[in-house]
Amino acid sequence: MGNHTPGPWIIGTDPRYPSEPCVDAVVDGVVWHIALCHMGLGPDDSSAEANARLIASAPELYAALKEALPLLRGERYEAALAAIEKAEGARPVTRRNGTVKNHSQNHS
Repeated sequence: MGNHTPGPWIIGTDPRYPSEPCVDAVVDGVVWHIALCHMGLGPDDSSAEANARLIASAPELYAALKEALPLLRGERYEAALAAIEKAEGARPVTRRNGTVKNHSQNHS
């Protein structure tokens, strides 16, 4: 897996989209945009903020899940392992257009 941008990730505002939250990381004093969360259902849609909170917590969730994995058993272990492998690119990810991308495959 390629390394993700170091955390913590924070929720900010992009001046180009002041009403929609973005997720940023500050690395060595430089702000890096991770994601912009659009309000897909209109201006009263609270999902953009909820999505930003979920994305911003991803580095901590990933680290906590990896640490907890040895303590899990059965279906919980399998679900946690699948999520970790998806994040690391070891499991295929279905794209919006229906294609499946497996990041662990070698590309020439």
